[in-house]
Amino acid sequence: MAIPNKATGAGNNDTAQVFKTTFSEALSTAPKIEAWDNAETFPARTTEGVAILHEIFVGTTENGSKPMMAAWSGGTTEAHNDPGAAWHPASPTGGSANPNLLKGTTSYVTCTNVPGAAGNTVFNLSLRVPYDATVPSTTEMAAIIQVRYTYTGNAPAVAFYYNEGTEGTPDWVVFTPGTHGIRFCNAGTVEGTYKLTLPGSGQVYAGELWITV
Repeated sequence: MAIPNKATGAGNNDTAQVFKTTFSEALSTAPKIEAWDNAETFPARTTEGVAILHEIFVGTTENGSKPMMAAWSGGTTEAHNDPGAAWHPASPTGGSANPNLLKGTTSYVTCTNVPGAAGNTVFNLSLRVPYDATVPSTTEMAAIIQVRYTYTGNAPAVAFYYNEGTEGTPDWVVFTPGTHGIRFCNAGTVEGTYKLTLPGSGQVYAGELWITV
């Protein structure tokens, strides 16, 4: 298959091999998964996170002013750890935690491995949106995922992928930042209609995450 397509297992499910970041050279510390405002029009993106002012990070009255997006670090494709069912945290943990709600460097996830040369790290993303979120959400839900990494030798070439296969047998497809984007959608979404329907009360989880152009 090809873009556009949904990322297998993405969301508040017991899956870790959903997204993958690879590094051509060894890192010196474990990467961090962060989320920041996107100030550009999809699929263009802010190249580096600088603000966390959008509603996806500051929340609403219904969700207690909490970030809406969460991440889980699952290790590597060779030795991954699944998060368990319904892993999306109820509240953020200041600093790093796994899993955690994402808000810049206020709350983020530190990956559970330090990739060596030609190494990788895998992770999952989830979104929980309250009924009183702003509609339409063109700007208030616009965010970037940023993987922060450090190295002491040669600068690594970095690549991003999403899984079109299964959790047990992934089929990794290249994800190109600035060309492809992630859309949080209802379960059962078909290509061309990428929406998340808000409930009349409470909160809703995005049933699927689609990679689109």
